[in-house]
Amino acid sequence: MIYLFFAVAASTLILVCFKLFERYKIDSFSAITINYIVGALFGFGYTGRNFTLTLSPVADWMIMSLITGALLILGFVMFSISARKAGIALTAISSRMSVIIPVIIGLAVIGDKAGPIKITGILLALIAFYLTLKKDKALVLMANVIFIPVSVFLLMGLNDSAVKITQHFFLPAGNEAAYVTYAASAFAVAFVFGAIISVYRLLKQNVKIKPIDLLAGVTLGLLNWYSLFYLLKGLELVQVSVFIPLLNVSVVILSSLTGYFIFREKLKTINWVGIAVSVIAIYLIAAG
Repeated sequence: MIYLFFAVAASTLILVCFKLFERYKIDSFSAITINYIVGALFGFGYTGRNFTLTLSPVADWMIMSLITGALLILGFVMFSISARKAGIALTAISSRMSVIIPVIIGLAVIGDKAGPIKITGILLALIAFYLTLKKDKALVLMANVIFIPVSVFLLMGLNDSAVKITQHFFLPAGNEAAYVTYAASAFAVAFVFGAIISVYRLLKQNVKIKPIDLLAGVTLGLLNWYSLFYLLKGLELVQVSVFIPLLNVSVVILSSLTGYFIFREKLKTINWVGIAVSVIAIYLIAAG
C-alpha cells in the first residue's frame, strides 16, 4: 500500500499548494500552465520502461487527448480558485464526489452494471455534496461562491469521464505505455491552451511570469505527475474497485483535517456529517 500513501500525499499537497498561492501572491494561472509542461516532460521522459511513443495525428486517442487537455486546465484553474475561496475541505469533497459523473457515464454509455449498493452510493453522494456546501444562510445566497465548488465537481467529473471513455474505446486494454503516452499528451495539450492564454494576458494585461510563479509551477507539476504515476503503479497491484475508493476516502479525510488544523478552516457539525456521508458514498459507489 506504499503507492496509495504516496498518491494520497501528492493529491493532498496539491490542495495545500493552491491554498498557499494567495498567501505568497503567486499567479495561479501561470503556475498551472507551467505545471502542465513539467507533467508532460515527466510523462514523455518516463524512465524504467521501453515505451514506443506514437504521436501520429490520426491516433485514435488524439482527439480525446485534446478534450482531456482542455478539461484538465479548466478543472485545475477552478480547483485552484476553490481551494483559496471555498477552502481545502470543500474543494477536496467537490473533486472527489465528482466520481458520480463517470459512474453515470459508465452506466449510460459504456454499459457498466449498477446494483442497489451503487445506486444507494450515488444518492448518498448527492446528499453529502449538499451537506458539505451548507455553511450558513449567507453562503447559500451567494451564487458566485457556490458556483466555484460546483464547477470543480463538474469539470473533474467530466475529465474523469473523458479518461474512462478513452481507456474503454480507444486504448489497448492493459497497455500501460499507451495510457502514459495519452496522459502526457493531454498534459501537453493543457500547456498549449495555457500558453496561448498566458501570451494574451501578457500582451493585453501585462501579466508576467515571476520567478516564484515558475517555482510554484514546477512544484505543482511534480506533484501532479506523481499523483498520476503512483495511481498507475497502485492500479498495477490492487484492483481498481479497492484502490480508487481508498484513495478518494483518504484524500477527503486528510484534506479536511489539513484544512481544519493547519489553515483553521471552520467546519460546522453538518459539514462533518457531510464528510462522513461522502466517505460512505464513495465506498458504496466503488463497491457496487
